[in-house]
Amino acid sequence: MPVMPEHRDELCAGCGLCWIACPGGGIVRTGDGISIIETGNCDFCGICEAVCPNYAIRCEYTIVVEEG
Repeated sequence: MPVMPEHRDELCAGCGLCWIACPGGGIVRTGDGISIIETGNCDFCGICEAVCPNYAIRCEYTIVVEEG
């Protein structure tokens, strides 16, 4: 199984920016406002990590874009 983004609950403010920005539906908001990562819908784009103001999401992988 690929390495998924790590969601650190203690840093999450529940703002929902990751949920709004996720193009694949990999982020889900629960009743208490905390967003969790749905592994089946994550396409490893890294947008969730980029938009989180509190650094609550960390991607252990590196996105490599090939030009050409």
